[in-house]
Amino acid sequence: MKLPAKVEYGVLALLTLASSCAEGERLNIRRLADDHDIPHRFLVQILLELKRAGIVASIRGAGGGYRLERAPQEITLGEVVAALEGTSPNPRPSESHSPLHRALAEAWRDATLAQQNFLDNITLADLVKQAANRREPMWYI
Repeated sequence: MKLPAKVEYGVLALLTLASSCAEGERLNIRRLADDHDIPHRFLVQILLELKRAGIVASIRGAGGGYRLERAPQEITLGEVVAALEGTSPNPRPSESHSPLHRALAEAWRDATLAQQNFLDNITLADLVKQAANRREPMWYI
């Protein structure tokens, strides 16, 4: 699976929020961008999409920033990918009735469903826990 930069940056920002913030605390967008070398303007766009999806909340003002809208164990990678990239593409219907085309379409569908199932079953909390069990700092993941 090729991971688009938008998804990678969005997940890294969410993992930073999940690992750094107690309930109700928030982080400044500049810190989120600087921690992972994410272009500031690109991160603004990503966070707006995540806000529209109900994954993050923003607080304006001098003490403002971003925080998770829900607990990290309630936010799955599948939800984040869907918010940033839309749903997984379905294979285009085959115009041929060839058994080879049908077999390929079924294999593609099964692979897509397995991938979606995996993403829907791993949460931000799972990834934060995995990162904590590693010796290297989180930003090297």
